[in-house]
Amino acid sequence: MRPNCTFITPVLLWHVCVLLTCFCPSVVLGNLKVIYAVNAGGQEHTDKHGIHYSADPLHGRIGTASDYGNHLLLIGRVPEQDEVLYRTERYHTATFGYTLPIDGDGEYALIMKFCEVYFNEPNKKVFDVVLNNKHTVVKELDIFHQVGRGTAHEEYVYFIISNDRLYYKDEQSDIRNGVVRLDFIKGHYDNPKINAFALLKGDVANIPRLPPTSDDILPIDSDMAVFNDRVSAEGGGKSEISSDQLPENQQRSRDSPSSVDDDIFDEDEDNEEETWTKKRKVSGPRQPDPYSMDDSSVMLPVFIAIGAFIPLLFCLCKL
Repeated sequence: MRPNCTFITPVLLWHVCVLLTCFCPSVVLGNLKVIYAVNAGGQEHTDKHGIHYSADPLHGRIGTASDYGNHLLLIGRVPEQDEVLYRTERYHTATFGYTLPIDGDGEYALIMKFCEVYFNEPNKKVFDVVLNNKHTVVKELDIFHQVGRGTAHEEYVYFIISNDRLYYKDEQSDIRNGVVRLDFIKGHYDNPKINAFALLKGDVANIPRLPPTSDDILPIDSDMAVFNDRVSAEGGGKSEISSDQLPENQQRSRDSPSSVDDDIFDEDEDNEEETWTKKRKVSGPRQPDPYSMDDSSVMLPVFIAIGAFIPLLFCLCKL
């Protein structure tokens, strides 16, 4: 007697889907492979893009885990379900970092998540980020200066791995034991920190990004332009990478802010103040302007007093 194939086939397909889900690497937004993701100072979490962040491996070992961000009512620029990635953090009174695994040759993107939850002004927390003990991928990061307090901020770092060499812009370094270091450097202004990070491989042009702020002008930063130029030059083909094939170093867009005309700024500020004055509602009855009164009305009581005093003085002289 032949088995019921109509029943067996769906069961087999279900088991296959379960196996693929458990043992295949996570893929988000097309051909992106999640190599490593950590919720610094917090527990594991899966964000809206399907990226699974592991609990902090440095717990109880290095630095301090903090959930001070939980006192904020909300975190700007992120959906509520992913605010947890920005409410917890790890900081240290000295330089600290993580060891990131590498999955062979290819193009990589590192997403670092930050949120200032303590300071209310810039130049209070400033630090550098170094990759693989050599490449300063973020210079003098001041989170409050970038987005203010209680608002999510991300730094995107793109690099290439080929033949146990890491290529970042016009720099390169050796990879040992299949891992690279990610270090947050202690500076002169408070302690370095990190809220979360994710290392992705593959179609790095389509990594998930935060929505732009009102101050953002360019949709992509200079690091991403490096990869766009490279893909255009290669025409989609892949080959071994040498230092000659890499684009020249480009400065980060935030290191060269556009100049602002002070006169235009002052004029806009005056116009804004004038508009606000026109829209303001006045409470209570209108009061007379004391500076618009006629001078004669002010001197009238003085003249009356002098006129009354002269006859009195004449009578006194007669006595």
